[in-house]
Amino acid sequence: MMIQPHKLLLRSTRPRRLLKQCRRTVKTSPTDWKPVNSVPGNLRTIAHQAKIPIIRRVLLSLMVAMPVVAFGLGCWQVKRLEWKTELIAKCENNLAAPVIEKLPPNLDVDAINNEFEYRRFKCRGHFNYEQEMFLGPRMKDGALGYLVVTPFVRADGGKPILIERGWILKDKVIPSERNKGYLSYLAFPQGEIEIEALFRNMPRKSNLQFDHEQGRKLFNVIDVPAMAAQSDALPIYCQMIYDLGNHLEYKKDAESKEKPSKFWSALFSSSKSKTPEAESLDDEYTHFQEFEFVKQGVPIAQKPTIKFSNNHLQYLITWFGVSVASSALFVWHIWRSKQYSSADKVIAKKRKDMKSIHY
Repeated sequence: MMIQPHKLLLRSTRPRRLLKQCRRTVKTSPTDWKPVNSVPGNLRTIAHQAKIPIIRRVLLSLMVAMPVVAFGLGCWQVKRLEWKTELIAKCENNLAAPVIEKLPPNLDVDAINNEFEYRRFKCRGHFNYEQEMFLGPRMKDGALGYLVVTPFVRADGGKPILIERGWILKDKVIPSERNKGYLSYLAFPQGEIEIEALFRNMPRKSNLQFDHEQGRKLFNVIDVPAMAAQSDALPIYCQMIYDLGNHLEYKKDAESKEKPSKFWSALFSSSKSKTPEAESLDDEYTHFQEFEFVKQGVPIAQKPTIKFSNNHLQYLITWFGVSVASSALFVWHIWRSKQYSSADKVIAKKRKDMKSIHY
């Protein structure tokens, strides 16, 4: 069957007509009338940028407060330096002053603690070993030991006072270990004796330190009120002075014997003379070594030296230096802020001028 040519032409032109009829005749703008503004960065960055003004305010407030606070601390250290200098001078004068030969029966605790620190004195009486206390542990030359604090009952009357006799070895804490040996009269003197010591104003126990358990002989820190209450003594703390001499007056014979005459003593005396060790024990000018005191349990007292530390001048310079440095940093920050603010003003002015131009 033959297809005519005009029919083929009609079939090919129909789809084109349909396409022309379906074409858009209205032209629209390709831009979106409600554009979506994209947010730069993620949420974490946005939150961090939101906190930056608050952090800047905090840092600025610290920069303002630091010079004032540092200057105030520096002025406080000036007062502390004056106070410590006067205290050291007063203690040095008390230490160099003549020894008080006799204490009155009634002692003013406040006056002694404030005005008589490091003042030397002599007193007669006897030690109350039943109320003996130990402070420590304390190290001395690599050895472990304790400080012996014993109430001293005064012969002239009045309440006892606390005497720090010195340091002893740990093994000599038990009294039975000290009342033996050739130096027992120095380690454990009996009867009425005369001692030389100096007054000390010890710092009070802080609230961060443990309270002492009443009745225990061991004290971890110096607590003068607790020691005085436990031993029924005055809250006056004293330290014996470092002395390695031989105190023959501490000896006390068990029985008093009449001395024989020179004739009978020469007649019946033994031909053997005393050993050098025995003769040295009878010599009041004999001085022993520290290791002998340690082995025999004789307390080693403190040396009479001023032990106050005066570092307030360093603290003063440090705080005033911090005040000057923080002030300079604050001034530099203000200057830089003005530089940035002036640049921002110039940029803002240029933007305003550009917006005012009409094309």
